Amino acid sequence: MRHLARLAAAALLSAPLLEGDPAVAQPMTDSFDMMIAMPHGRDHRIALMLVTPQPGRALPAVIVLPDELGLDGRTARLAEAMLMRGWVGIEVDPEPLSPDGAAVPPPPSPLRLGRMMRALHEALQTDERIDPRRIAVVGLGPGGRAAVHAALGDGRPGFAAHAALYPDCAALAAEQEMPPEAPALLVLPGAEEREGACDGLGAKVQRMPGATYGWDHMIAGGMRRWTKAGGTPIHPDWPTTQAAEEVLTGFLAEAFSRVR
Repeated sequence: MRHLARLAAAALLSAPLLEGDPAVAQPMTDSFDMMIAMPHGRDHRIALMLVTPQPGRALPAVIVLPDELGLDGRTARLAEAMLMRGWVGIEVDPEPLSPDGAAVPPPPSPLRLGRMMRALHEALQTDERIDPRRIAVVGLGPGGRAAVHAALGDGRPGFAAHAALYPDCAALAAEQEMPPEAPALLVLPGAEEREGACDGLGAKVQRMPGATYGWDHMIAGGMRRWTKAGGTPIHPDWPTTQAAEEVLTGFLAEAFSRVR
């Protein structure tokens, strides 16, 4: 399972106890594969790492989707931010390597990953560690677009909230089938996204002034992200990373509070 053992150890070492409750147990990490039933298709295997701050309680949960680089320090940090809020953090590797390492995962398709997250939402409804009414989905880059596309759109209860960090608004607008019904947040790199680029997408927009794609990639100094449009430099930005996490967790807390 790609990266999960390393990230599980990191989460256990870094996750603090919740303040104000001396009886709270140590956070617990569970790494596992899950088969989910895809609509109009075969079952699909995904890899998950679930960290809960209080075993034995049904808590709000936040699914974290990576971008093309897969699970790394960015997804681990977001999962830890959820843990510190008292929520379950679930890192998802939607296209894990095959058990024999022979099969190459397909290129990420945000619309396909969105459908996959809908199926995962349904599968998590019976997990006793999770409050089924308070499940949110967050993603980075194309994973962020998938998080927005995970809206059910058919009147059934779905995710409590959707959020995307540096999703590429033009790509999101071209792909989007319908605006999400639940609250949605787009956190944008102010140095790259033009004003008004995300208008009409049914989401709250938060611009991070001066930030570029992958501002939370702390070891990416000098790296470039290559797309069809060319290369984009990645500039790690710690203050922006902290500010974006505060915006994100505040948005999720408000969304969870609305669920009755």
